Amino acid sequence: MSSTRLEYRDPKVPKAVCVYTIAQESRYLIIENVPNLGVSNELVERFQQFGVVEDHRILDEHASSSEYTDVHWIKYDTIKAARMAKRKLDDKPFFTNLLRVSYAPEYDTFDDIRVKFQDRLESVHSKLTSSHSSSSKKRRSTSASAHREQETVYIGPIQQTSRQSEQKQSTNQTPINNKKRRRI
Repeated sequence: MSSTRLEYRDPKVPKAVCVYTIAQESRYLIIENVPNLGVSNELVERFQQFGVVEDHRILDEHASSSEYTDVHWIKYDTIKAARMAKRKLDDKPFFTNLLRVSYAPEYDTFDDIRVKFQDRLESVHSKLTSSHSSSSKKRRSTSASAHREQETVYIGPIQQTSRQSEQKQSTNQTPINNKKRRRI
């Protein structure tokens, strides 16, 4: 907690950056701190905004469950939908309580894990191929522009037009000898 921030401005729970690995993400979510007012249908409707909810239920045996709050378990059809729902609804108000949304990888089956790894492999491969194709396009365009520039650049003595040579003769200037001198 910050020592210079006023007490009423400090968050109740200190925030930190959290990084999830493939094994920690899941299409199963646990939603804690849901008010025990019979609002499970409204909760499911809110979570269906982010994807298809395949299954849901109330977890009465969960440690966070109390007389006034419920804990819900939701199963999405894809990990992408669960990721979006967690990002958008974690620490958001729902009937006067702040929802706490977390992944539940303990409910994953072997097939779910296989699908997670296959999905990640495909997404990394597509990102690599798209970045590779865009960088190769950049290389092609820069090499083409460099090629155009190389066509107009002369190396060595400057080629003189007939007009320039006439001007030099009229001014009685001696032509510059571009031969290299040898050192003995």
